[in-house]
Amino acid sequence: MDTDLARLLEPWPAADRDEQAFPFVTVDEAGYPHVMLLSTAELLPAGGELLVAIASVTARANLARTGTATLVAADGTAAHYAKLRVRATAEHSGFAVLTCEVVWHKRDSLGIPLHPMEFRATAEVADGERWTVTRAALLARREGAR
Repeated sequence: MDTDLARLLEPWPAADRDEQAFPFVTVDEAGYPHVMLLSTAELLPAGGELLVAIASVTARANLARTGTATLVAADGTAAHYAKLRVRATAEHSGFAVLTCEVVWHKRDSLGIPLHPMEFRATAEVADGERWTVTRAALLARREGAR
């Protein structure tokens, strides 16, 4: 995995701060994009792979069918586009942890400052999204893969 992208995805969201929301795109049965937004609590680099915690039933069905997704991130003047292929899925209560191979990555820049999509990381968001549980599952998967 690209080191700049991995650096963006590694940290835990800071409480009561604006954090980047990462568009994660799958394709539905009709061939249309299905977009969801993920936080770093749901994304974890693992060597050359990316671990992703997905709660969305629609996205999980799309991933089971196609095995592919795209992740978008912004960093300064660069956009990162990562095409992912699902290599393994571990089901948990209410979500799945996917082990994804980064099959293609592009760092794209015209030197224009980018402002990533952001959200306020609050205790209510963390509780509602079950960040502690999903992050624990991601960390356990990463440790088990070593």
